[in-house]
Amino acid sequence: MFKILEKNSLNIYFFIVFIGIFTIWYQLNLEDFWLDEMNSFWIADPNISYEEFLKRQKKSDYHNPLLFNLLLKQFLYLTEYNPSYARFLPFIFGSISIFFFGILSYQIKKNNSFLITTLLASLSIYLIKYAQEVRPYSLLLMLSIMNIFLYYLILNKSHRKIIYNYALSVSFIIISVFNYSTNPFSLIIFFSQITNSFINFFYLKKKDKTFFFSLIPIILIYLLFNYNYLINQISFSSYQLSADIVNVLDGLYFPRFFGSKFMGYIYLLTLIYLLLFNRKLFFYKNSNYLPLFIIFIYSYLIPLIYGLIKTPVLHDRYIIFVIIPVILLISCLINEINSKKIKNFIIFLILASTLLNHYIEIFNREIKKPEFKQIINYIKKKDNEKNIFYYDNTESSFLVLNYLKNLTPTIQNEFNFSEFSNNLPTDLKKFWLICYTPQVNFDCNIPNSKNLELIDVKKKYLIEAKLYKLN
Repeated sequence: MFKILEKNSLNIYFFIVFIGIFTIWYQLNLEDFWLDEMNSFWIADPNISYEEFLKRQKKSDYHNPLLFNLLLKQFLYLTEYNPSYARFLPFIFGSISIFFFGILSYQIKKNNSFLITTLLASLSIYLIKYAQEVRPYSLLLMLSIMNIFLYYLILNKSHRKIIYNYALSVSFIIISVFNYSTNPFSLIIFFSQITNSFINFFYLKKKDKTFFFSLIPIILIYLLFNYNYLINQISFSSYQLSADIVNVLDGLYFPRFFGSKFMGYIYLLTLIYLLLFNRKLFFYKNSNYLPLFIIFIYSYLIPLIYGLIKTPVLHDRYIIFVIIPVILLISCLINEINSKKIKNFIIFLILASTLLNHYIEIFNREIKKPEFKQIINYIKKKDNEKNIFYYDNTESSFLVLNYLKNLTPTIQNEFNFSEFSNNLPTDLKKFWLICYTPQVNFDCNIPNSKNLELIDVKKKYLIEAKLYKLN
């Protein structure tokens, strides 16, 4: 595929990919785990049976399919049950995504647009942060890119060999089933591809036989593994992390996707301009832009319709794959502009603002997750007390305790972690109490503490630790 390209273009491409991968790795464990990351980490314990794994999945992560947690369990079995190791799985998915962004871009437009595509993907702080989070969204993005890439191979296949078409069809079916089994919102890609192929068939008189022959196997295999899950999801009258239409219309989540409201509207207005300027390129027989445009529209339209009929479900991370058509359309459509002045201005605007935002986000990054490690390090230096109690007024204390007990390979030899109870051991002299403040409504005052003397208090972001002495 790259034979017609100059050697320098390939070198630049691989350098950009390296920069993107290095950026993910550079701050991979900068932040500690969110509660939902602790949830995946608890479910994916490699030391439990698969029966227990399924029970945990059903108990605490019922809104998500089990694919990611299952892969995480296998990954931790091969490495070590440690949060730092767990972060390497989304890192792998994120790295592959950056690599495939460029390949997919070149499949759409065979020019040097793939360099801009790869650069924008590598500098996307949104994609970087989700490639550092132990949740399914980096896997969803990677499989979505691979799915779309295979779909374009089907649309533009030039090989007449039966074995090639067979292998392509089988690969597309497998990747599609995995893609849709990662998150039900990825079915938007499936509906978009069906719509595009029907437009090709009826309006443009182009027959996508390989795609249509793949539809029934995809549907049957997907439902075989996900039917009960889908029925269960449809039954919910409310959904996690949903947003109403007002929040969505405020920039279509672009401010979140691209780092700030300013950056979000730069990307959004640029995309709108390029779509309007190049609107004639979308409806002709060999157009590669229409499938991307349909995915972009459906990513908002389908969840909003479902929200009006059933319950609001749209949230930015659920449609993380919408970044694929956004970045691809911007980078490819820029090169469709004939005016060099306008083209160069848009390229400069996008790249300069993205580079500046990337520098700010990386080198002035604010910690936005609870700082458990900082608290533990403070306790190590401050006092030799080994007893640490975790106080929580919700039912999620087991997630935090499991996380703390596996924070480092030797931590269980250094501390005794347990859940706080008013029935403290009689031989206890002192102890540390840790609170994850959002879980106790930002009030880390334990009840019935008349017999306790407060000796020390240490606060870090979203975490509070108190050293008590028993009178």
